[in-house]
Amino acid sequence: MQSVFEELAQELAKAWCAGGTLALPSAEAAPRSRVDAFAIQDRVAEILGDRCVGWKVGAAVPAVQVMEGHDGPITGRLFASRLYSSPARVRAAMFVGFKIESEIAFRFKQSVPARAHPYTRAELEAQLVFHPGLELAGSRYAPSPGGRKATTRDLIADNGVCGAYVVDDGVDDWRHIDFAALRIDARVDGGEPIHMFSGEYFRDPVDILVETVNGLSERGIGIAAGDLLTTGSLTRPTSVQAGQTYVARFGDFATLSLGLQ
Repeated sequence: MQSVFEELAQELAKAWCAGGTLALPSAEAAPRSRVDAFAIQDRVAEILGDRCVGWKVGAAVPAVQVMEGHDGPITGRLFASRLYSSPARVRAAMFVGFKIESEIAFRFKQSVPARAHPYTRAELEAQLVFHPGLELAGSRYAPSPGGRKATTRDLIADNGVCGAYVVDDGVDDWRHIDFAALRIDARVDGGEPIHMFSGEYFRDPVDILVETVNGLSERGIGIAAGDLLTTGSLTRPTSVQAGQTYVARFGDFATLSLGLQ
């Protein structure tokens, strides 16, 4: 690994552990490709030494990529120390500026090893358990007015901007569910309902999962039995301050809550 990338990985890991931030690297010191970005993310995971318990993906919908200026999906790791069961409470000081998203996640009943040819939906969906989830997402790069904007590659290096994840009990019998019609009533402290994405901003979460599994497989990464894979936000990312609680009701399936203290 180039020395500038090693330095960036060390700084990102330090910020992860302390709940701090770092300056966005100059264009010359930043990852220039997705290969560079994933190499930095892999190195951050190695430095942290935390157990990977799954994967998150963001910007997996083409319309979202266009809206946010990304050149493809943003994948990152879920770590054991930052995976919580609902109801959850986390330290606000560790996640300053982060936002909460309501998501569809799936847990794998069996391992899915990396292989040369792609997996199909039919191969994967029978071994999935549906879990409603909440992602606490945000970048560890400090805001820099007047500076360059973080790219997709910067955010991949920053563990796909994943901070923490909250899940509820799984639903084994889920294949009858029309996820496009699933209503999520999400609010902060009982306030106004948070906007749900629909239409061109919605994509079948199982299709996203299959694409993500195959993307990981191309990098030589398999899925372990019990791993979780999230599929991106279904509600507008929403800021929550210390002392506030975000509650999301996923139809009749589950109600999840995440409070910052």
